[in-house]
Amino acid sequence: MLVRKVAGLCQRYLSWFHNLNYDLLTNGEAFVLEALAGFGPRVLLDAGANVGGWSLAAAARCPGAEVHAFEIAPPTFERLVANTSRVPAIRCVMSGLSDAEGTVRIRYYDALPELTTSSNYPHPLAYSEIEAGVITGDAYAARNGIERIDFLKIDVEGMEEQVLKGFQGMFGRQAIDVVQFEYGRVSILNRFLLRDFYAFFNDRGYVVGKIFPNYVDIRPYDLGDEDFLGPNYLACRKDKSDYLERLRGAPSGERPVRRDTGGPFGASA
Repeated sequence: MLVRKVAGLCQRYLSWFHNLNYDLLTNGEAFVLEALAGFGPRVLLDAGANVGGWSLAAAARCPGAEVHAFEIAPPTFERLVANTSRVPAIRCVMSGLSDAEGTVRIRYYDALPELTTSSNYPHPLAYSEIEAGVITGDAYAARNGIERIDFLKIDVEGMEEQVLKGFQGMFGRQAIDVVQFEYGRVSILNRFLLRDFYAFFNDRGYVVGKIFPNYVDIRPYDLGDEDFLGPNYLACRKDKSDYLERLRGAPSGERPVRRDTGGPFGASA
């Protein structure tokens, strides 16, 4: 019994240490928005807007920006529209983003709509299957006269690879400055690992780091990072040195101490 209690305490400590936190006000997502607000972003895209929490936070912290909020599940989209109706800067789009235009089959969880996914993630909850529309980010940008995206936030429960591929044209033109994305256990199912996120962004001139409450830990990929804990990472164009300086945030002495990712003997596996 004592061992279980100690193990539980250790697990809670590790969750805190690795920032396993989905509250955008305390997990660093708000910090990122505030860090970038000073640069006057004009266009923000929220892929996987759910009921609008991030879109509302972005609109409040980045006055003058337009926020395009994409929600794939029709029942959740209705709540998104209701929650954001008093904020003219937020444009709600009933569609998902993917690598091709068309439809996909999704699992919609009425009890927890934020878990809506196109994957076979084994959530122990009742769900209904829905055919939902998707569009590529490149096509959406072209149809709406968007030449540059200051900030792309992706929270799509397993379709991250498809969303990124749908912006191939804009990435090729370096027309997207900053990308926030989720990484976690669903990467096991879709076989798009943290290593693949790093490769995608490194090949296109970005650096990547994990988001913490008061800084982004920007550094090269290490196999020890492949822990499926998440939740949020950020990619920034490496030529945006002023952005990177702001995103690195708190002085090193005020940051949580990072673990040694080199394995039990201190050398990379």
